[in-house]
Amino acid sequence: MRPNPRMADHPAGSAIRTAQEEFNLTYCGMLHVLEEAFNGSPAELGSATGMMYALKTQAQGLMDMEDGDGTTAGPTFEYVDPGRRR
Repeated sequence: MRPNPRMADHPAGSAIRTAQEEFNLTYCGMLHVLEEAFNGSPAELGSATGMMYALKTQAQGLMDMEDGDGTTAGPTFEYVDPGRRR
């Protein structure tokens, strides 16, 4: 895997960048759901757990994508503004 991957390493609309954007949306959404769960809505833990499995699948998919320089892509864990989340 490429060390310290960033979305900026790939052009907008490319397959890798699109997959990284989707990963980051899921990642930030999961953090939000965990915050809700730990701040009075424990029923949200089930949703957060499902999102963790989705993250695993997305990360594995990224690490299967050739990055063109002898490495594979990877998740970037970049922050997504709440206004851009689903």
